[in-house]
Amino acid sequence: MRGPGESVHAPGRVEELQTSSVSIAMLGLIGVYQRYVSPVGGVDRCGFRPSCSAYGRQAILDQGPAVGVIMIGDRMTRCNIFERHGYVRLPNGKLYDPVSNNRLFEK
Repeated sequence: MRGPGESVHAPGRVEELQTSSVSIAMLGLIGVYQRYVSPVGGVDRCGFRPSCSAYGRQAILDQGPAVGVIMIGDRMTRCNIFERHGYVRLPNGKLYDPVSNNRLFEK
């Protein structure tokens, strides 16, 4: 018997199975936001890449829920129209600010 095809998983992307109920709940809330709230209006409003919701998801997956919430709060304070200096600007005008640049602890 054969398992699911390769198309089930994105290439090169491996996510750890989450066992923390707090992480599962937070990732679920971010997923609901990404699926139902963010696309309303059809306009990409986030000035950062990755977007703030993708950043939050990655922060929780990489650092856990407690540190992830701190990183999300830090990112949200930087996500405004007034402070745009000190970041790498991508060709599309977005600011590049990955989770790896802001980690508090290395795994």
